[in-house]
Amino acid sequence: MEKVTLKELVSSTKGKFIFGDPGSPVLNISTDTRRIQQGDIFFALKGSNFDAHDFIVRAAEKGAGGLVITKLTREIDRFFPNIPAIVVVEDTVRALGDFAGYYRKKLSPVVIGITGSSGKTTTKELIRSILKNKAATLASSKNYNNLIGLPLTIFNLEQQHKYCILELGISIPGEMDRLAGIASPDIGIITNIGSTHLQYMKTQEQVFREKIKLLQILPENGTAVINIDDPYLAGLIKDLKCKILTYGLTENAVVRATCIRIEEEKTFFKLTLGKEVLEINMPLPGRFNVHNALSAAAACLALGIDGQSIKKGIEGCPPVEMRMERISLNSGAYLINDAYNANPESMRQAISYFSESYPGRKKILVIGDMLELGGKSEDEHRALGDFLSGIDLEEIYLCGSMIKYAKENSKLKNSQYFPEQSEILVRLKQKIDKNTVVLFKASRGMYFERFINNLVEH
Repeated sequence: MEKVTLKELVSSTKGKFIFGDPGSPVLNISTDTRRIQQGDIFFALKGSNFDAHDFIVRAAEKGAGGLVITKLTREIDRFFPNIPAIVVVEDTVRALGDFAGYYRKKLSPVVIGITGSSGKTTTKELIRSILKNKAATLASSKNYNNLIGLPLTIFNLEQQHKYCILELGISIPGEMDRLAGIASPDIGIITNIGSTHLQYMKTQEQVFREKIKLLQILPENGTAVINIDDPYLAGLIKDLKCKILTYGLTENAVVRATCIRIEEEKTFFKLTLGKEVLEINMPLPGRFNVHNALSAAAACLALGIDGQSIKKGIEGCPPVEMRMERISLNSGAYLINDAYNANPESMRQAISYFSESYPGRKKILVIGDMLELGGKSEDEHRALGDFLSGIDLEEIYLCGSMIKYAKENSKLKNSQYFPEQSEILVRLKQKIDKNTVVLFKASRGMYFERFINNLVEH
């Protein structure tokens, strides 16, 4: 963190000083006593299933530079005056976001905010790959895209950072208002609108209404990067007050792709940036990644980045972990790990790419549940089964409480349902040879990486 004082923390969070030196520096922010360092300011966050106030003694023992809490307890008395500072706030999660929003505005980098039902992380990594060659760039790490992760990312900003790329992930109504308010983006991207988080959002229309708040908060001199291939997003062009830059596969898009060719791990296409046309050799597979590259190119074009730099960044972007990540086994077989997350749209995209790629190889698909679909879950899994019935694959293995519906009421061939992952592992170890490629796809909560780790060890 750059220089910021305890007084600024108190002011930005509307907190109350219990004791401490208002001029003392805030060196770092921590929300986890397992990782807290000497001098960190510890925010005791409270959620539906946890309360970090239970661990403030541990934070003090580890040398916390201060505590941000919602209540005082007698336990704190025995550490006085060894704890340098205590601040009491009404809500520690909200205070964390308020302080992050203040810190973001104080440093004032150019912020690119990304949301969407799929493709957020890959788009973020493509933008990072382009911008890092131009100036110091900070981007969200791991899954730091929620009301806790987003502020923690922002606290990593330093004065050297000209660009900051932030993922904004939502699961319930109202979250985008808060996330976008903290991030205060200059450029906003919605990759697509899909059937995600229906457990709380209920409908795809609600997903759309929530995500467009990212673009509605943009300043007049900001830029909305619009995917005009998405029917929900195409109509936004006339409704936004900020500048607009479109991308897609249609001729109307300012940034578009043509002549797409996919070859296993690579994707080739012609990239049009206004009047400039560039040949792209992208080390990311799949037509869906073309859209991710287009959104990244459009965002960087809005920032004034030249075409050759955009081309270099796209072509130099490394594969993203657990997103169509190819792992080569000693036998010569390939495992494709796309098990970071799954929704109906991303499931179809991954399977379509898989069916079109790796000619001459035996293809096995291992799929699990798509989570957080609420009352639409059974219908969406049945619809996936109908989709799979038109895909030509050697074998399809299903594992999960909901994915079993994909096998019912459809003409799905060459498929087997396994109640336990261990049963699939036995089957795979029998079937995999040097000519095999296996795609793993499921929501993160299905822990399909265990499959892959086991097979790699085997």
